[in-house]
Order: sequence, then structure tokens, then C-alpha cells
Amino acid sequence: MITIPTCHWRAMMRRFAAATKRVEQVGYFDGYELGDHGIVTTITIPEARLERGYFEVSPEAMSAAGKHLRQLGQVRLAQVHTHPGTWVDHSEHDDERAYSQRAGSLSIVLPNYARGGVFLEDCGIHVREEDDWRMLSPEEYESYLQILPAMFVFGGRV
Repeated sequence: MITIPTCHWRAMMRRFAAATKRVEQVGYFDGYELGDHGIVTTITIPEARLERGYFEVSPEAMSAAGKHLRQLGQVRLAQVHTHPGTWVDHSEHDDERAYSQRAGSLSIVLPNYARGGVFLEDCGIHVREEDDWRMLSPEEYESYLQILPAMFVFGGRV
């Protein structure tokens, strides 16, 4: 299970949607693991080749985008990338070039280049199983990923 605060989710959406070219975008959820639970504290946007139908992160760029992990004692929890339309399944390229091929890894696909506001139910969430990636059913989403309010306000305004 991975938990991401709404402020991080929204910041990532704004970053992706602000791209002036209509190309795929990619980022990573980084943070801390507490047993089987991952807490996202950082969104990492790597240097990448961004195209209309795919993205590519070189090994050197992946290394640079991971330097902070050891320094901060963090781990990479998931990959997030956009697709041009409403199709949120993994392409063959997505399967082969994902950030990890380790069983249990998560890859989240956002539709429409993340423009117009994207909710969790609009996404494709993929889990790496022993031999392949599998797209989760919407009923499985809450077992793998939750977006948590970053702030609660009680009482009147000051």
C-alpha cells in the first residue's frame, strides 16, 4: 500500500499539465517504507526524452534522479507517467522500460497528459507480478494506493 498526500498528487498534476508540448511526462513517488506501507514524501521528475507516445529515461538520468534516495534514506515507491488519450493500460514499451521489474512494483498511468484534473479512478494502476505487469481492477485500487488529505481544518477561519 502506498499513501500519497493530496498536496503531492496535485503538485504532480500541475507540473505534468503545465507542459507546453503535448508529450508524455514521467515522475516517481519517493518516500519511506513502514513495513508493507509506503509513504510518499517526494515527487521526482527525471530528465527524460519526452515524446507524444512514449518517454525514455536514460540510465544516467535514472541514476541522477535517484541520488537523493540513499542520502535521505528513501526508496522509490512507484512510477507515474501520462498517456495522450484515455487509454491507461501499459504499452509494450511501458512494460519493458518501467523503472523496476521487481515483483510488487507499481506503475501508474494518467490519461490525457494529466490535463483537466485526474482522479485516481481515471488512472491505470499496474503491479509487476513475477512474469509480467498486470493492470489492477478499480476494486483493487484502494489496496495498493490511497490519496490522503494533507490538511484538516476544524472550526472557524481566523
